[in-house]
Amino acid sequence: MKNLIPRVIQWAEESNFVNPADIQSETLMMISKFGKISDVIVKSKSDSDEIGDCLISLIIICRMRNISLVECLDYPLKVKDERFKNPFYVLVIILSSIGKVSERVGKDKEIKKEVCYLIIYLTILAALQNLTLLECLEYSFKNIQNKKIIKFNGVILTDTDEDYHIALKVLQQRKNNLNN
Repeated sequence: MKNLIPRVIQWAEESNFVNPADIQSETLMMISKFGKISDVIVKSKSDSDEIGDCLISLIIICRMRNISLVECLDYPLKVKDERFKNPFYVLVIILSSIGKVSERVGKDKEIKKEVCYLIIYLTILAALQNLTLLECLEYSFKNIQNKKIIKFNGVILTDTDEDYHIALKVLQQRKNNLNN
């Protein structure tokens, strides 16, 4: 996990997903990904991709806030409450945790503690599916790392969008101007 997170960050930066001005829209993206996790759990399907997608959004948010998500991986997992064996209970706890992260992002407050708890709850949810966070992140990252996708002015574009190539040129020009 500690080796994969920097690769996700590099991909996100190259795809222009790491822009602090977009942190609220990325937080909404994370909430959307959580909705997909909930849908999969309710339908009793495997949710490795959805957990991984939520993690990717969380990694991007942490990068925007200069938080090391790796540090959160070292938080001790001391959950003895029997309710955490129920995926629906874990979903409710994750929703509450995402709500706290979102609220603090909106108020421009520190989010590290809430992010660390969110990682713990996602770890529990993955374990209930006989998965690890690493497996979930690997699966999701494998699915997106080679896609031609960028974020331009807060909008996600793929190479099938008519504005993709123009946006790509504009982003490259901006990057060149910053480097000069």
